[in-house]
Amino acid sequence: MKKLITTLAATALWAGAAQLPASAQDKYPNKPVRIVVPFAAGGATDVLTRIAAAELTKRLGQNFVVDNLTGAGGIIGASQASKASPDGYTLLAGSPGPVTIMPVISSKPVPYDAEKDFLPITLIADSPGGMTVGKNSPYKSVQEVIAAAKASPGKITCGSSGIGAFSHLNCELLKSLAGVNVTHVPYRGAAPAMVDLVSGQFDFMIENYPSPQKLIDSGDLRLLAVTSASRFALKPAASTMVEAGVPGHVMTAWIGLMAPRGTPGDIVSLLQRELSAALKEPSVQKRLNDMGVVPGGMSSADFAVYLSTERETYKNLAAKTGLKVDQ
Repeated sequence: MKKLITTLAATALWAGAAQLPASAQDKYPNKPVRIVVPFAAGGATDVLTRIAAAELTKRLGQNFVVDNLTGAGGIIGASQASKASPDGYTLLAGSPGPVTIMPVISSKPVPYDAEKDFLPITLIADSPGGMTVGKNSPYKSVQEVIAAAKASPGKITCGSSGIGAFSHLNCELLKSLAGVNVTHVPYRGAAPAMVDLVSGQFDFMIENYPSPQKLIDSGDLRLLAVTSASRFALKPAASTMVEAGVPGHVMTAWIGLMAPRGTPGDIVSLLQRELSAALKEPSVQKRLNDMGVVPGGMSSADFAVYLSTERETYKNLAAKTGLKVDQ
């Protein structure tokens, strides 16, 4: 009889546990978490994601492991992440290319719906573009560049790190908003473009601020304005493009943590809360500031609004210019 009572009690306990939600039975995370970075190791997306992963590892007691899945401008990695099980054990390090740019300007459909297939968790960091010229350039302001472009259509040149890159889209946005005809000069990456900008091989570039940061600080490049909506915390003396006379020229480069659609809300909330707290740590903020970016940590809802604004910028640009690029 005693054995029967013990057996029935154990059965009742098991049955009750079986009815509890998974999060109550198995505290998340109880195994390593993979963060897909859809770009090669060593780049800004990779480095910033590894900082975030290390902080989450410390705070949650499980390894957050970066998995670099490269190709097609980030589309391959994002596509794989979108199809992962929505259990919190596969996340995406999102960035403009695969999330807000290519879905809008790609000449063929991307294999996922960036707006519907991912849940925003939080922004890791962002930075504006910086409109720069060489130290020996005759142009001292954004308006001087625009005036020169209007006086000699097609003569003024705008460099970029490649077709469809952040710097290319900033060039196209300036052309559209200011009503000027400048010639786009694409390079294979930001580094070689910066070398030629310093030597005056082309007139200006609007690249993600971390790329020209050291050259600006050394005086080899002159910063004319930034593309953030408000003054950039790391260069508060620099005017925004809007203040410089180009209404609507707002474009930021960002990196954020995202999860496949269907990931439980309590997991998303936990990740947002812990990563946001980590990004407020002075040591983490200094590391990010030294890289030329501003720490994020916004709520998931605010991050969703942020992404919506970004998408509208690129949709409007594509509609006005007819810009399309190959994957």
